[in-house]
Amino acid sequence: MAIQLQQMHPAMVHLPITLLPLAVGADLLGCVTRDKSLHSFGQKAIVLAAVGAAAAATTGLIAGEEVNAEGDARDMLMTDRNLNFVATVVAACMAFGRSRRKTPGALYLGVGVAGVGLLAYTAYLGGKLVYESGIGVATAKGVYRADAPTLGGGPAGGFFKTAGTDLVHGVQHMAEELGQGKFVPTLMAATEKVAAGAPAVAAPS
Repeated sequence: MAIQLQQMHPAMVHLPITLLPLAVGADLLGCVTRDKSLHSFGQKAIVLAAVGAAAAATTGLIAGEEVNAEGDARDMLMTDRNLNFVATVVAACMAFGRSRRKTPGALYLGVGVAGVGLLAYTAYLGGKLVYESGIGVATAKGVYRADAPTLGGGPAGGFFKTAGTDLVHGVQHMAEELGQGKFVPTLMAATEKVAAGAPAVAAPS
């Protein structure tokens, strides 16, 4: 089985999408039922969710350097990337705080519910990027190069070297675009359209 650089992100992104709601849901249900086993599960699951979020964010930065995205699609990619970074930081903070307590507090649960909502929106943007814009889809010319290094189809050295280069460039591009004030350009564009009386194209349904 072989995997290309831009294919690592969709392979990893399901970890936080699955584990964060499970962790928060288990703790919420544990508070209602006073079931210690649910709290124990929630405490372990949030750590795995944080690790999964870090893996998804890292591979997302790499994938962002391997795909073609212009105009609205580029704005959507930046919004997805930046919000995923925020979600990763939130998950890491939650995991650190939860590891020090046997039961969750109200603040933790509130942040967790908000984090699940944030993750759901970034998953929605990711779906739009692939299925509407063709980002990362070779037949839609959504990738820079058809001969990108492949893990499993030859020597692994070139794959990891290119992945490392893409990761560095991805961090550089994120820093540059954040410095230009491009935090959530898709949301900003939708807000401006609503303010102007036009329908918000990129708002979640």
